[in-house]
Amino acid sequence: MGKKKSKQQKVVLSKKQKFSELKEDVYKLAGVTNTKKLKTIHKEFALYDFRRRESWQYALDSLKVFEEWRSNPPEKYKAIFKEIDEASKEHQAHVASAKKVFEGLEDSVEELDKLTKEALENAKALKEETLVSIPISFPNDDETN
Repeated sequence: MGKKKSKQQKVVLSKKQKFSELKEDVYKLAGVTNTKKLKTIHKEFALYDFRRRESWQYALDSLKVFEEWRSNPPEKYKAIFKEIDEASKEHQAHVASAKKVFEGLEDSVEELDKLTKEALENAKALKEETLVSIPISFPNDDETN
């Protein structure tokens, strides 16, 4: 015969986050999509067994503490974070610019390939069409008499 859960126990259990939601929150905060990446980026989680709920809860708690600290860091770190954010934006702009340059370069290479193929085809066609002309001289009637 199973024991019935009291009303108080049911309330406590209903407040507990579902395992899938817990994983989703950890992945979202960490900016990853799987445990391998999570352990790679956050070395402090490398020894945890993520088959267990406690590991996920520890990771979530740790990430929340860092996120709270990151959103309101001490004054001495605010300037550093600002510089990092600016450098990151600048880097992203340079990457976008480089992508555009490479796309243009790729288009130019494709166009050059087309022109090269056309030139080779034209050269081949000219070789095949070239008529060989050999000048032939006929004796004049005056000279034979």
